[in-house]
Amino acid sequence: MATSLGWADTEDKRDIVHIVVQALVEGKLVVLPTETAYHVVASGLNEAALEQLQKLREQGKVASPALLLRSSGESMDYCPGMSRVARRAVGRGWPGPLVLELPIHAAGDEEGTQAVVSEEPAADSSLTLANRLPGVAKSLVLKEGFLAQRVVPHAVVTEAMRLTPGPLIAAACVDEQAGPLSRPEEVARSLGSNVSILVDDGQTHFGGFATRIRVVGNECALITPGVIEADKRERLFHLVILLVCTGNTCRSPMAEVMLKSLLAESFPQHCGPGANKVHVASAGLSAFPGGPASAEAQSVMERRQLSLRNHQSRALTEQALRYADLVLTMTRSHRAAIVDQLPSIASKVHVLSGSLDDVSDPFGGTETIYDACANQIEGYLRNWVHRMDDSWFPVWRSE
Repeated sequence: MATSLGWADTEDKRDIVHIVVQALVEGKLVVLPTETAYHVVASGLNEAALEQLQKLREQGKVASPALLLRSSGESMDYCPGMSRVARRAVGRGWPGPLVLELPIHAAGDEEGTQAVVSEEPAADSSLTLANRLPGVAKSLVLKEGFLAQRVVPHAVVTEAMRLTPGPLIAAACVDEQAGPLSRPEEVARSLGSNVSILVDDGQTHFGGFATRIRVVGNECALITPGVIEADKRERLFHLVILLVCTGNTCRSPMAEVMLKSLLAESFPQHCGPGANKVHVASAGLSAFPGGPASAEAQSVMERRQLSLRNHQSRALTEQALRYADLVLTMTRSHRAAIVDQLPSIASKVHVLSGSLDDVSDPFGGTETIYDACANQIEGYLRNWVHRMDDSWFPVWRSE
């Protein structure tokens, strides 16, 4: 039987982590808790351990394995040609109960889309970390050129990965009916002496499988439904555009409703009635939450058959900025304020004009001034929409 180590009962959890790391380095299999099910984990550099994991897979003791990543950013080292749709799920879904199957070859986006938000340059897949994995590791996690990968948030996994040389490969423990094992006593009975250590952290949070999705370009295929609900998993891949001004009562609300209209006109299959693949929102750097759009902005939009009657101003948040794929600011100073606070997102924050021109604040002006402002904004928005294509929007395929 495996040695059981109680995670919750141990005061200094570093002791458990060191025992786990030592076992992995020695080529032993260990069982670690995740938020979904318990997983058998092996060092990705130890072929003997990986062969043991392969045998457990053949015996129906574990599900399909995945490569464990230390962070979402590490995925680019294995799949450098990742499409923008895949990068959304990587950024929004990890760490979490999500396995992504991504091509190690650059499947990329259609030519000509890099002008809006730059993609990573195509890379020679022979130079990626995926091709440096041992042969047994590749047979476990690399199928048809797609690498299964995941970022697990449980502390024992993250700390073990921090101290273990090389990658780790993990597979969910399953019962005789191929269902997930989420209780340590079930795992102990199922695996017995096939593993050396079992870290016991009680019942797992979700008690199910991670959701598994294959992504190539903008096409998504659901492999395993898992614990992420349908609407939530689809939102992982939505195009999100955030428009920013100062008070979120004039410029950015007008830009929001006009952009929604332009996208529906240009991409009806993705953004038209019944489609749900894009989310356009607006916010203000100094907005007071809950305020209406200005009367002039409402009037100008009504003449365009657009409505701001239900608009409520929103303050800009870090969460919204990080979640968005594209952030368009009305002025250079708006962009500078955002980038100063969050320099890591600078590549996706742009001035709406695409140049040094700002959209002046019409607040306090006449409807004529608001109308001129709206015309200016619409012209800039049309330029952005013109530079987009179908690769910006997820398409779900049956697998």
